[in-house]
Amino acid sequence: MTQSDAVTRIDAAIRRIEEAINHRAADHDALRQRHDALRGEVVRVIADIDGMAGAGEAAGLLGEQG
Repeated sequence: MTQSDAVTRIDAAIRRIEEAINHRAADHDALRQRHDALRGEVVRVIADIDGMAGAGEAAGLLGEQG
């Protein structure tokens, strides 16, 4: 193998490594976005549950007074 061949192979290996790094970064960003979306959904569901629980307690209190 000539020095030129070795340099070409090394350059190709570096490009593959860079592509893998970029692919992982893109996957990481996608996971972060999904995680953020799920976190937001959980927060909304908990708020809805709290609202229903509060409404149920208020209805129960009103029922006891009547």
